[in-house]
Amino acid sequence: MELIKSSSLCECVKAKKESSQAVYLSGGTEVLRLSSSVKADAVIPVSSLIEKKIEVRGDEIFISSNMTFSELIDSEIVPSALKDACKYLASRALKNAATIGGNIAAKRCDSFLIPTLLAYDAKLVVFSGEEKICPLKKYVAKGGCNCIIVGILINPLIKVANKRESLTSSTHAAVTSAMSEKGYFAAVSGGAIYSSLEDALAGEIKADITGSVEYKKYLIKENYNILKEALNG
Repeated sequence: MELIKSSSLCECVKAKKESSQAVYLSGGTEVLRLSSSVKADAVIPVSSLIEKKIEVRGDEIFISSNMTFSELIDSEIVPSALKDACKYLASRALKNAATIGGNIAAKRCDSFLIPTLLAYDAKLVVFSGEEKICPLKKYVAKGGCNCIIVGILINPLIKVANKRESLTSSTHAAVTSAMSEKGYFAAVSGGAIYSSLEDALAGEIKADITGSVEYKKYLIKENYNILKEALNG
């Protein structure tokens, strides 16, 4: 696999246009896995080109895309539900390497963070020559984009509850769910990331090592009821 080094985000964008099989590299815990679903002939590191910070911006919190799960957990201003989602990644070593932007860009159907970020009504700050704002819900619906994710904006005042269902804390999740006033969101192994209970129950889900189709749909509905009660409690 070729490593394409760049000195600026503009150079990264140019390199991506010139190499269609290249992908942007952040923490590397997904792209560099032997069994990764991400196929690439080259990687373009971007993490060192983005300033690391977590800061309050008006009514929102801005989180740089290269902040690791461990750094989010240790932050004093990251809301508790997002910290809980980061803790779903059991390995300490992976928590120290995996980034919030990388987890989003990987677009895994069993994403640790995307359901919780959707519940926080997250918006992405993306770069493709200039910075723009893209709602995470739109990004997920489109299946991603070729932009560099620079950061994430969330509304910390939104009350969010989440839940992860797996055989053990260190195995792949069957269903990861989150709920807020913005709706119910679920990442389902063998399926996709869904933005409502109805979509999740109607989704095309495959059986895999995490469980049968019937079991996953049971978890989707059960999590919905549990999270609804938690928000109303």
